[in-house]
Amino acid sequence: MFSGKKVIVLGGAKSGISAAQVLVRLGAEVTLTDITPLHKMPEPERIALQDMHIRLVTGSHPTTLLEGADLIVKNPGISPEIDFLQSAGELGVPWISELELAWLVTKAEFVAITGTNGKTTTTALTGEILAKGSRPVAVGGNIGIPLTGISFGKGPEWLLVVEASSFQLEDCYKLHPRVAIFTNMTPDHLDRHKSMENYLSAKLRLIQNQDTEDYVVVNLDDPILARQSFGRGQRICYSLQPGKADCYIEDGWFCWRGERLAPTEDLSLPGEHNLQNALAAIAAAKALELPVEEIRQGIRGFAGVEHRLEYVGEINGIKFYNDSKATNPESTSTALHSFAGKVVLLAGGYDKGAEFSSLIPLFLEKVKHLFTFGDTGEKIRGEAIAGGFSEVLPTLDLADAFSHAVKIAAPGDVILLSPACASWDQYANFEERGNHFKALINSWGEKL
Repeated sequence: MFSGKKVIVLGGAKSGISAAQVLVRLGAEVTLTDITPLHKMPEPERIALQDMHIRLVTGSHPTTLLEGADLIVKNPGISPEIDFLQSAGELGVPWISELELAWLVTKAEFVAITGTNGKTTTTALTGEILAKGSRPVAVGGNIGIPLTGISFGKGPEWLLVVEASSFQLEDCYKLHPRVAIFTNMTPDHLDRHKSMENYLSAKLRLIQNQDTEDYVVVNLDDPILARQSFGRGQRICYSLQPGKADCYIEDGWFCWRGERLAPTEDLSLPGEHNLQNALAAIAAAKALELPVEEIRQGIRGFAGVEHRLEYVGEINGIKFYNDSKATNPESTSTALHSFAGKVVLLAGGYDKGAEFSSLIPLFLEKVKHLFTFGDTGEKIRGEAIAGGFSEVLPTLDLADAFSHAVKIAAPGDVILLSPACASWDQYANFEERGNHFKALINSWGEKL
């Protein structure tokens, strides 16, 4: 399929490097181009690229690369509106995502998860549960593990559990998951997609190739998903309430069509949203006919995911939670609902065009003090004050916000990083932001 083809890999981050490595193994003539000069790339990426001995063009995306090109594999973070891709369109050079490439180079079955929030936890928990079964399982995708690196060459006995973002899905054409999961749908990435309709359309590409032998797992508690049509796949619904869905909670038990599967207390993660994530994972496991005991083992053994309402520890009676993955207001709303009392909240970051007014009632109910930072810091502060919440202070950055928070916090308080924004104004990704927060906690604890 790719032997002898001239393929451009657009973007040299982890997914681009993985795609290039697979394409080289398949005999493609690969050119990788990245807007960052080679000498400014992180050392692991620079070494990996140089070791491949492919054509590297860094510091720009010259349109001359398109001459004779057969295909572009695009990093999902790159906007389709850049000049290079506009020129590619005019010349008839198609492009796909690394996720689509991962599908094309494997025979494994996909269990793919998308939605606005809860994708990573649902992906990780689904992988944990399915790994208790008889089939080999691997987990990757938008969860932080390039999928091409684990999908290449795997046979049909494999199950690949995949987190799929809207950025990846908008460049997928043949992707065909055996099971597709939709966690929820709220406005996000509107700076890129321009409208909620476009955003939803990108997400629904996950099921465009499904047939009647496939399954689509849907959160019936989400108003957008509840009224959405989902193509030809067999629809399985889940809900926190009994009587509405195939998979639900009743009397403190996870249930499936009248059968009790596991007590909800077996799930160690806090919050209603994690109960929903577990229901989605259970529904996928039942669609694939996993025995009840293996589902129970998977739920009991799941410890959660880093940067998703992650309990970091307690120092001087103050508890710290890292929810750096909360990159939109809805995620922060979910995090705040997970705590019984008021928290000291750190929020802010890159401006994706979101509005924060929906958080103001929660600030009044759930937040003792709010420290804002980053590009959206003043925007969040302004909306909070306009809504009647006055316990808010703008700070320079996350370190400054943390410094103010620990000075004002008292024993029994919770300090929560749940930014409600992306990280790209000051960090490469949400993982880097979360790790910085944890480093600040450790450093502060060592000084006491």
